[in-house]
Amino acid sequence: MSEENTDSNGSRINRRHYLAMTAAGVSAIAGCSGGGGGGGDDEATETDASTEMDDSEMEDGGEMTTTSESDMGGEAIPLASFCPLSGAGGAFGPGQQAGFNLAVEDMNSAGGVLGGRQFNPINRNTETKPSRAASKLQTVISNENIEAFVGTWSSGVSATLAPIAADNEIMQMGNGTTSPTLASQGWVDTDDGQLKYMGRTSPNDGAQGIAMGGVMNDTIEAESAAFMYVDNPYGAGLARNASDAFDGETTAMVPVAKQTSDYSSALDEVFADDPDVFGLVVYPANGRSILKQWNRGGYGGTLLMSESMFLQDLFNDLSDIVADSYITTVRPNRNPSYEYFNGALQTRMDQEPTTFSHHSYDSAMLIGLAAHKAGEFSGTAIAQNIQSVSRPPGEEIFAGSEEFEKAKGLIDEGTEINYQGASSNTNLNCFVEPYNRFSGNRLVSGDSGIDVERVSSIPADFFEGKLYSDDMISEFCN
Repeated sequence: MSEENTDSNGSRINRRHYLAMTAAGVSAIAGCSGGGGGGGDDEATETDASTEMDDSEMEDGGEMTTTSESDMGGEAIPLASFCPLSGAGGAFGPGQQAGFNLAVEDMNSAGGVLGGRQFNPINRNTETKPSRAASKLQTVISNENIEAFVGTWSSGVSATLAPIAADNEIMQMGNGTTSPTLASQGWVDTDDGQLKYMGRTSPNDGAQGIAMGGVMNDTIEAESAAFMYVDNPYGAGLARNASDAFDGETTAMVPVAKQTSDYSSALDEVFADDPDVFGLVVYPANGRSILKQWNRGGYGGTLLMSESMFLQDLFNDLSDIVADSYITTVRPNRNPSYEYFNGALQTRMDQEPTTFSHHSYDSAMLIGLAAHKAGEFSGTAIAQNIQSVSRPPGEEIFAGSEEFEKAKGLIDEGTEINYQGASSNTNLNCFVEPYNRFSGNRLVSGDSGIDVERVSSIPADFFEGKLYSDDMISEFCN
């Protein structure tokens, strides 16, 4: 539940309003305290300048706040995105932010929600750093009074934001965060039982672990494997799940820091027992260096990468290294939402789809639909209704402004809806996350670089009953 304070009259103050009242004081203290340098997760708190501007837009390093009143139905609604425009996820962030902004455009073109209230998009760069993202979220909560946000890529960052969101009863929808541990994040005790303020359209990596295990077992037919993984919740969780799904022997599990540049000792440890498969669960920023050092050192083994390394430019640049290797990916449903999104993102946002950009769009749309069904835009109302607009029974609704307008009409009539996303069918389960389709893929040399050839496919319903323990279901879903 939210932390509360008591004012001098004895009434209760939600922590969000407390933060808003104290923001000016905190900023003043920060300004007087001086600086300290440093980087990584120890950087100084950033002051959000958006509230000091009267212009309609503030941009700084890809960050934007739009401030306007809705022309159609009263006060505009602030809706935030937190995407990695720099750092380890910098290659993917622009596509994810564009996906979010496309959803906002579509919802506003359809007349907004709740009788015509428009959305104001607030874009923030997480820098793929937990402490920086947390500072920016707290500032946005204080200054913009948000009730919901989409974000983010990187389970380590999302795990840091989730308690802040839940404490303030703000709905967080993850668009590129996959650690299995996040199924247990964001729960709050209420009078009606537990309510989850942290959901995601991106997959639980328990499923990707099963997919990676399947490639090792059935496609490569390996007898042994060793894993190198980025030392954060995403890397550790996925490597562990892949190892558990592998029928052979795991000879090594080696964590590496994102900041490392020399991976020779880690590679020596990975290949100490000459494994058949080299399982790599890292990000492109350090993965590029790892692959070059792996190739230069002649370590051998069949390379199997996680989806976090799926970047076509990287494949093409390192085509001689990655040819004949494998990678697992989420496999979107090729439904009307998928086709619409791919076209609209390119023609209207001038942006090619990137990993998890589809999820940003779906996360924002689900927030809008849940609020309209609830009849109010609050984090609690969204959390209470977001599952019901995402899954059967109900009339299927797809991406786009016309479909959003249609959905609102059905909701107003009392008809159930079932949003079919661009990323998947988005049927949110008890843990406010969907089961996704996965594929195993082989990277092969093509005429203009690397082609991706699917070698296996796992339907979404295969993962039902395989991702959550009985204890988790008993604790959270009954």
